[in-house]
Amino acid sequence: IGESEAEYDANLAGAVCAVQLKKGLAGISKEDMSRVVIAYEPVWAIGTGKVATPEVAQSVHATCRGILAEMYDQETADATRILYGGSVTPESVDSLMVQEDIDGALVGGASLDSEKFGRIINFQV
Repeated sequence: IGESEAEYDANLAGAVCAVQLKKGLAGISKEDMSRVVIAYEPVWAIGTGKVATPEVAQSVHATCRGILAEMYDQETADATRILYGGSVTPESVDSLMVQEDIDGALVGGASLDSEKFGRIINFQV
């Protein structure tokens, strides 16, 4: 899930992602949720070098977790992995991974550089 730059600039990230998440999970049972991983990747951040602030990423992830609790229950919401993607770098990974609702990173271009990727997978919290 993820919003466009125009939606981000209009402070609609949470609302846009909420609609996308609800549509994407329509018909998915509580029992099947153990096999689901959700990724929040702002469209404006893909391959651009721009990264959502840790606060924005956390806010969207918390919104997603709240929706999961409403659709299923709190236990399912807490157990569902929600990843952040969107130009994750060695410089941004630590501040993203300390956020309460960010469970991991969806790494793109930085995974092609072993030094950068090594730093990302060994993030410091």
